[in-house]
Amino acid sequence: MMPSLLCEAKLNDKKFFIQFGGQGNSFLKEMQILYEREDLKEFFYVAFEAIDYCMNHDQLKDEVEIYFPERFPLKSWLEKHKKPKDEYLSICPITFPGNQITQLANLYAFIKNGFDPDEFLPHVLAATGHSGGLQAAVIFALGKKGKDLLEIIFDFIVWYTMAGYYSQKAYGFQKVSNELKEWSLKVDRDIPYPMAVVSNITFNELENYIEEFHRKYPEVLEFPIKISLINAKTIFVITGHAKDLVLFRKSYLDEFHRKHIQWSYVPVSIPFHRWDTMKEKIYDFYNDEVCKKIKITGKDLKVPVISFTDDGVNLQEIENLSVYLADAMMNQILYWDKAVAPVLNKEKPVDYIIDFGPGKITSILTKYHLEEHQITHTKIYSCVGRSGLNQVLKKIETPCV
Repeated sequence: MMPSLLCEAKLNDKKFFIQFGGQGNSFLKEMQILYEREDLKEFFYVAFEAIDYCMNHDQLKDEVEIYFPERFPLKSWLEKHKKPKDEYLSICPITFPGNQITQLANLYAFIKNGFDPDEFLPHVLAATGHSGGLQAAVIFALGKKGKDLLEIIFDFIVWYTMAGYYSQKAYGFQKVSNELKEWSLKVDRDIPYPMAVVSNITFNELENYIEEFHRKYPEVLEFPIKISLINAKTIFVITGHAKDLVLFRKSYLDEFHRKHIQWSYVPVSIPFHRWDTMKEKIYDFYNDEVCKKIKITGKDLKVPVISFTDDGVNLQEIENLSVYLADAMMNQILYWDKAVAPVLNKEKPVDYIIDFGPGKITSILTKYHLEEHQITHTKIYSCVGRSGLNQVLKKIETPCV
C-alpha cells in the first residue's frame, strides 16, 4: 500500500516542501518514542555505532572526560536505564547529534514506509533546514535508501558529533555566577544560556535595546550581544555569553513585561551563527578526517536545498557541502524567510510541507510566513510524536489508481 499523501501527489500533481528543525529542542523524549518502532532497529544500530566511533576518535578520546563528562550512553537513555539532566543534554557535543538523530529517525521511517525517493522526489519542489537541520535536508536531497542511506547517516552523525566537540572546545564552558543563575531560575524558571529567543518586537527595537545595553556595559563588547537568527518579523534569537544575556534580560525585564515582549532561552551551550564564537578554530574541524570524508557536492543533490543565509543560495550550486554546512551553522546569520522562500512563491504553489522536527518550532515559524503572505492552500504536516509521524505515514487501503 502507498502512503496517502504520495498517492494524492501522483494523482493530482501535488508538490511538497521538506524542512528540518534545528537546535534547542528537547530531543530525548521524541527519540524515545521513535526507539519503540520496530522499523527503526537498524537505524539506531547505526546511530550507536557512530557515537562509539566518535568516543574512540584519535582527536577526542583523550578529552572525552572534558567534553563528554557523563559520556554519551544513548542506548541506556533510550531504554531508560539512565536519565540525563536537561543541562547535560544541552551541551553541544550531545545536543548536536541528538537533534540530528531524532530528525533522521523520522526521515528513515518516512522513506522505509513507502516514500521511496524515486517516486517521491519528483513531487518535491525543494527542501531546507533550520540551522543544523540543513545537514538533514542535504541527506534527504541525496535520494538515498537502504544501505546507502544508512552509510551516509553514519557519516553525518559522526560529522555532527565531532562538530559539537570542536565547537565546544573553541568556545569553552563559560561560567555564570550563582547569583545570576538563581535570578534567572526565579524569573524564567530556567538557567541562562548563550542564545535566547526574543519575540513580539521589531528588529529595529531589539537592535536599539542591544546598542543601549552595550553603551551601559561596554565591557560586553569584547563578545557583544548580536541578533543571530531572524526567524520572522517579530521573532529573533540573540546571542552572547550567557552571563551577558541574563544581565541584558535583567536590565529590561520590567520594560519587556510592560510591552509584552517575550523571552525564552535556547538550551544550547554555545552561541551559533556568529564568526567570533569559533573564529579560526573552525578550520580544526574542516581539517578533521570526519569533515573531509564527506565529499558531497551540490551536483549530488536531486532536489534544490535552500540555505537560510542572506543570499538564500540553492546548495546545488555549492562545491564542498561539508565545509559549507559547518560555515553556515557556525558563522552565518539565519534568515528563515530566505530558507522557506519556495513556499512563499504563489506562482509555484506548494501543497504540502512536511516537517521532520525535532520539535514543532519550524512548523510554527513557517506558518507565520505563510500567514504573512496570505497563503492559505498549503498544509503543514509535522512528523513529531506518534500521532504526527503516523499521520504522515498513513496508507490508503486501496490501490492508488
